[in-house]
Amino acid sequence: MLRSQPRASFGRRPWSRARAIVGSALVVGLILAFTPAVLATDIADIGFVDQASIGQLGPFVTAQQQYADFQRSLAAQFQAQIKGKSPADQQRIYADFNARAAAKQREIFGPLLDRANNAIASVAANKGLSVVVDKSIIIYGGMDLTKDVVDMLNQPGPVLPPVNTPPPSSVGYVDQRQLDQTPKVKKANDDFMQFRQSLQAQLSAQLRGKSADQRQQVITSFNSQLADEKKKVIDPVSDSTNSVIASVAKKKGLLLVIDSQSRVYGGTDVTPDVLKELQ
Repeated sequence: MLRSQPRASFGRRPWSRARAIVGSALVVGLILAFTPAVLATDIADIGFVDQASIGQLGPFVTAQQQYADFQRSLAAQFQAQIKGKSPADQQRIYADFNARAAAKQREIFGPLLDRANNAIASVAANKGLSVVVDKSIIIYGGMDLTKDVVDMLNQPGPVLPPVNTPPPSSVGYVDQRQLDQTPKVKKANDDFMQFRQSLQAQLSAQLRGKSADQRQQVITSFNSQLADEKKKVIDPVSDSTNSVIASVAKKKGLLLVIDSQSRVYGGTDVTPDVLKELQ
């Protein structure tokens, strides 16, 4: 389904497309087992939609502008309220403003996303598809539902969801965000982030007063150290998690497992099974 909203933050830009992009300080998520960079398969009952195109429809563009205006107003209020406050009070105010931003996101985007999700589900059901993914992971094959979905969204009146639930699918999906909160993965991500921040501080100091060529050498060294640390800290945990996902997929007879962010409709959620195996 289309994501409800990105993580709320009154200081961030509203989403630029229908599929919410979940922000993070650094992307160190694991590459999922059975998940190629792009999806090329002979699965006959898979469809795809261009969620970026849906996000450019008039109602979504209007909603994005409305939320952007709200963010600017909220940011100004926030700056005024934290002035002269203690760090603890600033943190409390920040949490309050983020809650207000999240509520506004639900208010503005919720009805639009419900309507879009109903349209995708209805089109998929009418065509007998068991799963719909985002166009970004498709390189060949699949059925493009984008035009049908857009046509349905452009019609007046409500869009009702299909009566029947999606049929069983050989495509599974896993919520990477939940996996990222498991102790081992979280520790690996936190350790890598701490290393990166420390290295970033050193980089900033080393770049001062350097020529263009010298700066490039420093940056190259920085990237090399970062890659080495990733191999040491992130990759072993990634490999272990991927093995668990692969094992669960084989037990369930799945051909593919994709990240839930790429899943739009249908599919088999293996997140609970993977989390259980990771305990």
